[in-house]
Amino acid sequence: MKLIIILFFTAVIAACSSEGAKLDSSGNSANLLAIKVVGAKSFNPNIAHGQIEKYTVTVEGEGIETPIVAEFDGTASEGVIDGVPAGGDRKITVEAINPNKSVIRAGETVGVSVGGGLTEVSVEMQSVPIFANLADGASIENTRLTFELFSDPSHKVSVEEAGISANSNEINLDATTGMGEVRPPLISQGEHEFVVRDLETNRSSKIKLKVSDGVKRTPAPFVAGAVSSEKTGGALF
Repeated sequence: MKLIIILFFTAVIAACSSEGAKLDSSGNSANLLAIKVVGAKSFNPNIAHGQIEKYTVTVEGEGIETPIVAEFDGTASEGVIDGVPAGGDRKITVEAINPNKSVIRAGETVGVSVGGGLTEVSVEMQSVPIFANLADGASIENTRLTFELFSDPSHKVSVEEAGISANSNEINLDATTGMGEVRPPLISQGEHEFVVRDLETNRSSKIKLKVSDGVKRTPAPFVAGAVSSEKTGGALF
């Protein structure tokens, strides 16, 4: 069953008077923006990788020089953002972030027109696969790597090296934990960027590693993963 969280974002809300909507600093009227976040709950909140520590909401669009960013506690059911100006073609992005600072669920909607009092927007969240055992920017003294992965197991994922054309294997995650593991061929020394991708939605996250020729007979060190996330194509809904 999907968890539905209602977040209310406002700018300056006009009272019921003859003033109507008040103006923000740019001269645009500001109105109430209600966002319904659908499917926000993690598949497996029983482990750190699957816990949602906070939600980050970003509002962008014409007339908004600097994106408006607000954070809400992972247990929040509602919140308020001040200063969202009225206008058309707004983009609303919601990200769910775990204790390791990794984005594990994300969703966005575009072309939102804010104005006329209350604007209701629905954002559907989808799982973002992550590397669970390696941190972005880590230096690894081992050319034999093991990637541990975490995501919603209802979708298959793949691991690929950025900039290298290769056939990616489909990886099935454990139906109970959402964890998976893959051991790539021997990695050359140097800097590498790896991407783990959801093969259905195309959502992905990536890590950069500096690999050297240290002791090859021991496993690569495992550290908490903080990764960046992206979506390149793929349907939102």
